[in-house]
Amino acid sequence: EKEVALGVEIGAAFLASLVACLASQPGDVLLTATYKNGKDDKNGKDGEANCESDDDANENVGFGATISKVYQEGGGIAAFFRGLNARFFHVGCIITFQLVIYDQMKQFLGLPA
Repeated sequence: EKEVALGVEIGAAFLASLVACLASQPGDVLLTATYKNGKDDKNGKDGEANCESDDDANENVGFGATISKVYQEGGGIAAFFRGLNARFFHVGCIITFQLVIYDQMKQFLGLPA
């Protein structure tokens, strides 16, 4: 019975980690694109300083423009999920282990599930 319970714990934690990865990936892609756009605005593509005026260098790219750029340059909706395999492996393992440890600690301390 305890083996089945541990299997259910691990399975539920793994499923929760997959859902968390899927839900957070598009936001992280947009965050990365926003940072990249800001860096490209202030520096040249090859890392050299731009000779543009300060007003041009401080121009912010809006949220909608960032979404549009990722969508158009990345090949559609799939662009928002680029790198998901690595995220599943890295973040998914971390979240799964955290949730299993949390549940084990609750059981060890006699707290209700």
